[in-house]
Amino acid sequence: MESILRSPRRGWLLLAIPLLLLGCSPTVRVTTPEPVRINVHMGVVVTEKENTRAAPVPPEVAERRRLRSGEIQGLKNAGVVGEDRDGFLAVVNPPADAAYKQYAEHVVQEENRDRLKLYMAQTKLQGKPLEEIQDEYARRWARRTFPGEYVQQPDGAWIRK
Repeated sequence: MESILRSPRRGWLLLAIPLLLLGCSPTVRVTTPEPVRINVHMGVVVTEKENTRAAPVPPEVAERRRLRSGEIQGLKNAGVVGEDRDGFLAVVNPPADAAYKQYAEHVVQEENRDRLKLYMAQTKLQGKPLEEIQDEYARRWARRTFPGEYVQQPDGAWIRK
């Protein structure tokens, strides 16, 4: 035996022994006499939940506001309009160009008309006074403004956020 370990073939023998041992591992077959059956019974229950955050505003109002949002953001970026303390848009820096000024005022009027509809719907839904709803939304709009946009403070002063 000692002569086998000293022979030049010793390296091959040392490699072959583990391979032979691994090749002799038993084969395990995992089968069942019949296919495995899994029965899943599911039920769906649909309930209606009252959402106190969503206002029952006509969809066309929400759609108009969504379509107008790009125009409003452009006017805010230009420093023309800002969020006032009552929850409405206001023209802060009227443009010198009469057509642009008229356009800005028109966009502000349309947005404020739709915001009022939103506020009125919220007063009915939440049972709160209009002024309280406006204050809540004014704070919300002010929080959502980007740096550099105008926001009116409670004392009436306009600042850039």
